[in-house]
Amino acid sequence: MRLLLSASLAALILATAPAGAQERRQFGEHLFLENVPQSVLYDGQAVAGHMRTRNSYSVRGWTHDGSALLFAYRGDLYRRSSVNADYVPVLDLPKLSLSSAKPASVCGRDGYVFTSDQDGDEYSAVYLTDGRSFDADKISPGRSRNVSVIVSASGDRVAYASAEAGTGVWQLITQKSCAGAPSQILYTGNAPFYPDDISPDETHMLAKGPSDDGFKLSEIDLETGVEEVILKSDEDVRDAVYSADGRYIFFTSNAYSNFIELMRLDRETGELIPVLSDVGYDIDEIAVSPDRSRMAVSYNRLGLSMIVVIDMNALKLIAGPSEKSLGVVAGMQFSPDGEKLAMRISQPEVPWRSGLYDYRRDSFEVWTGGFAPNQTITSLVPELTTYPTFDMDGDAPRRIPLLAYRPSTVSADKPAPVVIFAHGGPESQSRPSFSRFYHYIVTELGIAVLRPNIRGSDGYGKEFERLDETTKREDAIRDIGALLDWIRDQPDLDESRVVIAGGSYGGYVSLGSLVAYSDRLKGGISRFGVADFASFMANTEPYRVDNRRREYGDERDPEIAAFFQRVSPMQNADRITVPVLFIQGGNDPRVPQQQSEDMIAAIRANGVRVSYVLATDEGHGFEKSENSRISDGAQIAFLREMLLQ
Repeated sequence: MRLLLSASLAALILATAPAGAQERRQFGEHLFLENVPQSVLYDGQAVAGHMRTRNSYSVRGWTHDGSALLFAYRGDLYRRSSVNADYVPVLDLPKLSLSSAKPASVCGRDGYVFTSDQDGDEYSAVYLTDGRSFDADKISPGRSRNVSVIVSASGDRVAYASAEAGTGVWQLITQKSCAGAPSQILYTGNAPFYPDDISPDETHMLAKGPSDDGFKLSEIDLETGVEEVILKSDEDVRDAVYSADGRYIFFTSNAYSNFIELMRLDRETGELIPVLSDVGYDIDEIAVSPDRSRMAVSYNRLGLSMIVVIDMNALKLIAGPSEKSLGVVAGMQFSPDGEKLAMRISQPEVPWRSGLYDYRRDSFEVWTGGFAPNQTITSLVPELTTYPTFDMDGDAPRRIPLLAYRPSTVSADKPAPVVIFAHGGPESQSRPSFSRFYHYIVTELGIAVLRPNIRGSDGYGKEFERLDETTKREDAIRDIGALLDWIRDQPDLDESRVVIAGGSYGGYVSLGSLVAYSDRLKGGISRFGVADFASFMANTEPYRVDNRRREYGDERDPEIAAFFQRVSPMQNADRITVPVLFIQGGNDPRVPQQQSEDMIAAIRANGVRVSYVLATDEGHGFEKSENSRISDGAQIAFLREMLLQ
């Protein structure tokens, strides 16, 4: 296959430093590389061209009149009236990206509210557009992070949570959906307070957030701004919605069980009852029909999605649980008549697709996405398994969930090298959705991919999620040690050729594993990973600090500060003896660039080789296609060198 490179890419090949050097080379305006081999460009192009997919127009809901579906693609918004119809442009705002687009009545016209963040710093602004021009009006205050945008049923009112840059001060804001309309600040404080739902009569709003002694769900009078706390809990409330008559509040929480369940609160009597409980799986998300008579509930069943639909009035099951393997579901939205669900689905062997799910027939009609025409499909299905770790769960060894992708050529006579990918979060989960990157590593390089859900992962109940909190952080690294033991016992995997990789918190897991197990690893990859907890807490964006203290511990506590000093990879860099690749965004608000660069300097001081990819125009993850190709290519080149040469 012939790969065509731009002139600037070709120039980078000629300018790249040899593997042993440490000179930083600039590529274009924003990309900087150190110790990256010349093959990185070809490797990145090869990944980008592997298992080609269709342009993935992502479903965003329904048009105002309900006659067509809305799709987003590369920042533009389109409508499509049927599976065979053309995509008709609705919004084309060339100077803005487009995310979270929702229909709204903008100054009396059928318009949209959306958020936009262009430089990766996560300070996304809220915009309104009437849908009839290329103009959009910013309505959120100053430079601020704005999330959880909701729109009232009439479309006349929007609400969102807003954090002013550099302050950590949150506000809950609502206003009429018209540029220039006065905003109403319903809350100001150091903890986020997220809007969840506006009542059908548009007089009240549900909002949730941390309180002094746990979490709270409140109802706010939109005329007076008076807040009434209607529920306090030791656990988080995930999603809350009103019933059609406004009497009942449905919400999801794990306050009453090890798993996230659906509850109903009677506002008149205070009666609280479980609606969907004792299922043994966490609820991922809910969606409510326009008339608020039906609710779709998506369960996380060992990483795969399972859907049920209930009657919100009679509290009876209408359909489900879904019997087919739906894969991983996201973005459920009911059709205007409540009979179908628009959603996105990714399956282990199929990329993200958008379409309509008929829940009564348990069938999904694909509208867009999937593989490109004539693409030869190479099958790769992960094994959903578990492995024993170091501690006990009752009377038996604790089991850690694992997604294992093995090359088709693997055997006891030809064991495969291994790369372990640790997910971020830590409150996240590796799920069996399609990944071109993993697919390429396994099918083209012949390297096995292991994706463990170590302790602290969500999707397995709150008890499992809390096993790594504060001073139990090292136990998560010990789970990786147990995985190395498991690899040793697999006849078709080569324990002498293993690399650890991860991003964000997964980057910490990678670095922490290199500290603990350098003698068992060939190398490591850290993508925007936490290297030092103390400096991380001091320099991450202020709006995140309280949330991270609940997970990692309060650095102002001397005991926690001493623990951070002991377990941070930065303080143990001399124990890393194998090569490491770092990938970092210069605008990262979560894990600042200095985390990577301090760690790089510390490892190099010990004479260990380090490679580095820095994109100054990216944030917490690479979004721009050329940067992503370089990042992917650098990882592929590193894996090839560490595991195949």
